[in-house]
Amino acid sequence: MIPLYLTISGFLSYREPAELDFSAVELACIAGHNGAGKSSLLDAITWVLFGQARKRDDSLINAQSSLAKVGLVFEYEGNIYSVQRTRQREKTTLLEFHILQGDDTGPPDRRLATGVWKPLTERTLRDTEARIQQMLRMDYETFINASFFLQGKADQFTQQRPGDRKRILGSILGLEAWEGYRQRAAEQRKQVEAELTRKDGQLQEIGAELAEETERRERLKVLEKDLQQASQQRQMQEDALQAIRQAAAARQEQEKLVRVLERQAGASAARLEALRMSLGERRSELQAKLDQLGRAAEIEAAYAEWQRLRQELERWETIAGQFREQEKQREAPRLEIQAGRSRLEQELETLLAQQTSAAAQQAEAAELAAQQAAAHLALQAAEARLAQRQELDAGLQTARQRQAEARAENPRLKAEMDALKTRIDRLSAAGGAECPLCGQPLAPAERQALVEQLNLQGREMGDRYRANQTAIQECDATVRALETQIQDLGQVESELRARAQQEAQLQTRIQALQEAAAAWQQRGALRLVEVESDLANERYAPEARQQLAQIDAGLKAIGYDAEAHDGVRQAELAGRASQAERQALETARAALAPLEREISDLSGQESALQVEYDRQQAEWQSALAAFEQARQSAPDLESAESAMLRLQETENRLRLELGGARQKVLVLEGLKRRRQELEAQREALAVQIGRYKQLERAFGKDGVPALLIEQALPEIESRANDLLARLSDGAMSVRFVTQTAYKDKNRDDLRETLDIQISDSAGIRDYELYSGGEAFRVNFAIRLALSEVLAQRAGARLQTLVIDEGFGSQDTQGRQRLIEAINRVRPDFARILVITHIDELKDAFPTRIEVEKTDFGSAIRVLHL
Repeated sequence: MIPLYLTISGFLSYREPAELDFSAVELACIAGHNGAGKSSLLDAITWVLFGQARKRDDSLINAQSSLAKVGLVFEYEGNIYSVQRTRQREKTTLLEFHILQGDDTGPPDRRLATGVWKPLTERTLRDTEARIQQMLRMDYETFINASFFLQGKADQFTQQRPGDRKRILGSILGLEAWEGYRQRAAEQRKQVEAELTRKDGQLQEIGAELAEETERRERLKVLEKDLQQASQQRQMQEDALQAIRQAAAARQEQEKLVRVLERQAGASAARLEALRMSLGERRSELQAKLDQLGRAAEIEAAYAEWQRLRQELERWETIAGQFREQEKQREAPRLEIQAGRSRLEQELETLLAQQTSAAAQQAEAAELAAQQAAAHLALQAAEARLAQRQELDAGLQTARQRQAEARAENPRLKAEMDALKTRIDRLSAAGGAECPLCGQPLAPAERQALVEQLNLQGREMGDRYRANQTAIQECDATVRALETQIQDLGQVESELRARAQQEAQLQTRIQALQEAAAAWQQRGALRLVEVESDLANERYAPEARQQLAQIDAGLKAIGYDAEAHDGVRQAELAGRASQAERQALETARAALAPLEREISDLSGQESALQVEYDRQQAEWQSALAAFEQARQSAPDLESAESAMLRLQETENRLRLELGGARQKVLVLEGLKRRRQELEAQREALAVQIGRYKQLERAFGKDGVPALLIEQALPEIESRANDLLARLSDGAMSVRFVTQTAYKDKNRDDLRETLDIQISDSAGIRDYELYSGGEAFRVNFAIRLALSEVLAQRAGARLQTLVIDEGFGSQDTQGRQRLIEAINRVRPDFARILVITHIDELKDAFPTRIEVEKTDFGSAIRVLHL
């Protein structure tokens, strides 16, 4: 895994977004003061990949942030991947995983610029993490034990129990694939065992069936006899049922005849009823026509009056035509008058809307004036807070200066007091006549006076030292309090600018509203009064009004009376019904004789149809009585059919049972052959299970993986000893022990382990007996040897080495040897990152990543030397 770009936001000490470009870094040191955030960079890498770091859950989120987000773009085995993990307080974590698709032959920068990201994110967080681990072929523990020398974890591999060391080493060497082989062999074995179990079950079933051979043959004989008896009973019942069905068919013919006669009588009754209804309608029509002939004189008079009204209406229509020709001339001046009024009404509507807007603007101006006053007060308050912050800054500088002076003075006072105490002790212990300090003659009284003088100086220094201690504590409290207050006032400058901008905007708006109000009073208000007066007094379109008056005078001279015209029109319209009544009267006179003849014919048809209906009714009643007598004396066909059905069902059931019994007898020979085949297959499966078990043992941890570890350990041991010899000047060496005897003396075999033994000038001791600088040299040599071997064996799997501790426990020569060891393995890794806070080591690296603690969190700066 080769990191390319790391982005951090809200993660541990990184409050603001920060980005680290690794693309031009091969060997670099990450430098900065303690607590600046150096190790947080490595925590970000392990957290985004595996979800683990030194802290967990919401404690990873910066105290001033609502969420932590880390993104990592890295190269692995020729592909470029992107992982981004986000956690919001008290919410679930989001994880996104992508791979870059596109041109895979160029450098990473060009591939990132031209490629397209394809998502690899699974449905759940756990599944996505599992996919990342599967792609990297390692989990968090393996990762930090193989590639990361994390702070406090340099001895993570060596401090493991011997059994866990072997497991972690196997995972680092990529031997987990053998566990996959073992699992696949176990799965295949389980499948074969399941197949064997299935075969055993089949053999048991076949054996159980073959044991029933005698019973099955006896059952076949019983069923053959029962079927013969059932067939005879069914044939007898079938003959009886045939006779019953023939009688039933004759009854059905009788029933059909009854239904036909019933339908014929019904049809005659319907025709008779329809004829009677038609006869009634004709008689009613005859009476209506006779009544109409009785009103002949009245209808003739109404018709003559309608003729007179038509002539009067024609006269008024002629006068109205002349009137309409004259009236058309009124349209132009009338439209002109209407247009003039519409223009004034539209202008009035516009002016009223402007009047309403002016009133609203005046109200808005008053409200904005109140807001301006409030904004001015807020601006003054912000200016006061700014002045307060400046005073607090000055007080903070003073407190820090006093704090620094006291802290700088106390070490000097302590050294002077220690020296003074030494002088006093030597003077008090001396018994001769000479001063033990300067060798000059010294009387007892002079010695005593000198001791008192020195004691007085010591007390003054002590008082000064204690006063400084008190001042340091007070200054610490003052600095914390002032920093808290200054932090609370951190946004005062932006607030001051916002308040000033708000007041200026309000002033501009108020001035614009005042100008608009003045313009309305000068022009719009006066015009509104004028328009309202013109509309009320109809002072518009005077020429059109004069022309319309002249036209109306001409219309009056024509003598047209619209009301009289309308009255004649209504009367003529009402009289039109007399025309229809006169036509109906003529029709009645012509139809009277034919209608009387039709009524006479219908009466004759009624009498004949009544005679036919009575005959059909008598025939139907006679046939119905004969059918009812035959139906009551007939046998029960349904019972006979039910009995027949039961016998057929019994016979069919016996036939099925007989077929099943015959099949069961016939299948026995096939089962015997099948049993032989299954027994042969079972033997083959048993042999196959034995082979899979052998493969499981070979693929297990005590099989091929153990042999591969045994082959890798000498190479790791050789490289570790090479590095350890350079680090210890040839005084130390390491040896791995993979097998040891059991505590139980009765056992002849050996226990699998991975013990680490160190040889130095004092002899051979276990690793657990070392501590301090020597233990770190051993840890560093083993871990670096692991990484170097893996880099050669696995190609691109481990191409990044990170060292986060260890230099502080070494002397100058030990540090130089560690740097030489790092440079020695530099060609085997694409990235080597070393974290240190020791200034003398910074210049030993070509690239320096500076990490600083600012007021806005940790910040990153890359320097290429």
